[in-house]
Amino acid sequence: MKKPRILVIGSLNLDMVLKIDRMPESGENLFARGFSMFPGGKGNNQAIACARLGAWVSMIGKVGDDEFGDRLLLNLEQENVDFHFVTRKPLTHTGLAFIFVDEKGENRILVAPGANMELSVEDIDGAKELFKSSDFLLLQLEIPKEVVWKSIENAHQYGVRVVLNPAPAQPFPIEILSSDDIITPNKYEAEVLSGVEITSLEKAREAIRALGRRCKARAVITLGEQGAMATSEDGRFVYLPPRAIKVEDTTAAGDAFNAGLVMGIGMGKSWLEALKLANTAGAIACTRIGAQSALPHMRDIEKFIEKAGDGEVRIIDGD
Repeated sequence: MKKPRILVIGSLNLDMVLKIDRMPESGENLFARGFSMFPGGKGNNQAIACARLGAWVSMIGKVGDDEFGDRLLLNLEQENVDFHFVTRKPLTHTGLAFIFVDEKGENRILVAPGANMELSVEDIDGAKELFKSSDFLLLQLEIPKEVVWKSIENAHQYGVRVVLNPAPAQPFPIEILSSDDIITPNKYEAEVLSGVEITSLEKAREAIRALGRRCKARAVITLGEQGAMATSEDGRFVYLPPRAIKVEDTTAAGDAFNAGLVMGIGMGKSWLEALKLANTAGAIACTRIGAQSALPHMRDIEKFIEKAGDGEVRIIDGD
């Protein structure tokens, strides 16, 4: 199997999860039912997702000079991700996400980005050797926008294909993306970037058209329980129905999908085959609890495909 070289630039957080009966009122103290800590951050998750699928993965990011940073660096090492360009920021805490999960499974999240927002253009320029040796650059929007912009510029300079996962939802000048690049928003992110409210599959196609008027990149919109919609190689649309699974937790679905897509293309698969691989990777993540604990290995995907096939795709005319 061909092993693509993937450079991930993005956030690293330590997720602190509190299980509660309900959120306290102003001035009220309540006991939590449980507490746990997990490595997280979209950049961190996607780097590990790619490594588990068999890619060579390097990461650029920033953590604080604290024990939380120690935990995240150790985790990257254990997951076989090159972290030599994940640097420490003195006098700044590592990114933290405080996740409150109530008895209904609904959550509220507060993020203290810390060192993630200290990642700089200088950090990117200081890692040009990584760009020169990479096949793909995988990016998200949990770091400063000027760093994302500079990363895309450097990738284009060295002939590296960019995959932008524009999460979390926010405006971004996607016009910088080239025709060789890929943009992978979910429903909400696509609505922000396209200006189209996605209430149906027809509206998803309309959103892809709107994205196409803003940039030349190939687009894939993940639609949760409705599957995914993408552009085709011949100007039509590709619809991927959701895989038949029992959903336990969707937290890591997008990260697994992006890793599967990049890995599929990097392995030399066609666009349609790479989309099917991505759809299966995302589906497997939904059958497991947590973020990184849900990310599949390639053997998990192969076993799933052996039992349930590689998934359906439908080609839809562009009109």
